[in-house]
Amino acid sequence: MNNIEQLAYSGRKILQRPAADPANSKGTLVILHGYGADEYDLMGLAPYFDANLQILSVRGPGTVMYGGASWFDIDMNTDGSLKFNIEQALESAGGIAKLVADLKQQEIIQDDKIMLGGFSQGATVSQLVALKYPELLKALLIMSGRLTDQAVELLQKPADLKDLPVFAGHGAHDNVIPLEFGRQIVSFWEKLPVALEHHEYPMGHEICEEELGHIQEWMNTKVLNI
Repeated sequence: MNNIEQLAYSGRKILQRPAADPANSKGTLVILHGYGADEYDLMGLAPYFDANLQILSVRGPGTVMYGGASWFDIDMNTDGSLKFNIEQALESAGGIAKLVADLKQQEIIQDDKIMLGGFSQGATVSQLVALKYPELLKALLIMSGRLTDQAVELLQKPADLKDLPVFAGHGAHDNVIPLEFGRQIVSFWEKLPVALEHHEYPMGHEICEEELGHIQEWMNTKVLNI
């Protein structure tokens, strides 16, 4: 990752892979890591994306007991199910929207072709950003994520998402966020006027080579050429 740079932004840690030829940049992909990971985690995917796509990997604002960062707290209900701190999740979504606006003002992001992607908890926040700030994005990448219970209430005008390219992938053997939650994501987004592509893979809570190949093809044919 020799061409990866660190950015200073209001105390937040961000890694940047600049476009190889900034004058011909194809846009900016903002990626959000999962619970307990950090800004370095998903930057390892950078070689899979077009060299003229700027990539920004952002560290979540929360801290995790055994290291790493988070976008919101996760508690356990008495029945063993997980409960998301929706207030923190929405605050993180607003923080990403503000970050994008500020980086545009600083001309680190130089156009409106902004794509947002995330893994696990980062995928949850990415979806909240798309629902609350639909005018912000040109594409949405969801990897092994889950919706918040209030997601359906956030989108005021579904038409604002018309033709938005959305990719959703999930592992059939995921024991962290079971496949049923991935299928809930598909059911949610396929009711909206987006251009949805979704896949299930014979994997656990991870990103496999097959999924990366599908993401590359989706990005190259359905996102970067629009």
